[in-house]
Amino acid sequence: MISGENTHFTLIRCEGDDGWLEQRTKGIGGSDVAAIMGLSPWRTPAEVWLEKTGRAEPQDLSDRPHVRRGVDLEGFVGERFKAAHKGMAVRRVNAICQSIERPWAQASLDYEVRDGGSWGVLEIKTSRNDADWTDGIPVYYMTQVQHYLSVTGRDFAWVAVQFDSDWLWEYREYRIERDEDDIAAIDKTVDTFWNDYVLTDTMPMLVGTSGEAQGLTQMYSRPTTESITDTDADTLQLVSDYQDASERERQAKADRQVATTKLMAKVGDHKALFTDTAKVLWVHSESERFDLKRFKQDHPELAADYMTTYTRNGGIRVTDLKK
Repeated sequence: MISGENTHFTLIRCEGDDGWLEQRTKGIGGSDVAAIMGLSPWRTPAEVWLEKTGRAEPQDLSDRPHVRRGVDLEGFVGERFKAAHKGMAVRRVNAICQSIERPWAQASLDYEVRDGGSWGVLEIKTSRNDADWTDGIPVYYMTQVQHYLSVTGRDFAWVAVQFDSDWLWEYREYRIERDEDDIAAIDKTVDTFWNDYVLTDTMPMLVGTSGEAQGLTQMYSRPTTESITDTDADTLQLVSDYQDASERERQAKADRQVATTKLMAKVGDHKALFTDTAKVLWVHSESERFDLKRFKQDHPELAADYMTTYTRNGGIRVTDLKK
């Protein structure tokens, strides 16, 4: 039993990644908080809602090199924190704390640490860019940690971050005290999002990100053959905005192609072209490409064994109707 268990929270240990992902759909976790508060650079409230209501699968980032690197470094960073604080007790938790009072509020703890006679939270981070850390812990991580303190009832947290990039290899630590004002704001946002959006099955306002588009593609993966008519002013404005943007994009692509072709001719067979303000590279080389069409023709049964089905987002098409 860890400090606060069965008093502030219930400790849930999940079976594998599937169990962990399933438990995440049952509440709001630390990584969701910044998103539903509109503070996340990666996700929006609508994307969180699509996942929590089972309409979209969370994006699988596990095969991305920087994500795998972060997982590999977690233990290293934890041991580094231990070495720097030999007088503190540091232990692995690797479980989900579910609030007893507010069971939709969850916290996935990496480690816990005893500092000065009481237990706090130790959150491990890795980052490829220190720009967001110039003034300390980024707000999207600060909301996560204060949410953890709310769920666990603890008074402090440590954040240990390892910067891992081609230009920076640096370790930093930050201690965070419990902030009741921040926690009140976070709790209110979490409770409102869960009760007013997830439980009522009401989608939050769309922001217009590619993540939302991907989620909507999963949500509406099986369209009917019926059409609808919608002449609301908002819809008409959206159609007009889309057509205007499409025309600007078309013209921009044409202008870029002209400039590209002329620059290719200027670079010619040289390695690069330099101006007073820019370096121009023409990147081209020979490469091989797998001929899937011919492979299907020559080995249809083998090709079928390796085919997977997914819903492709072909985008919106807008056509003016003849009057």
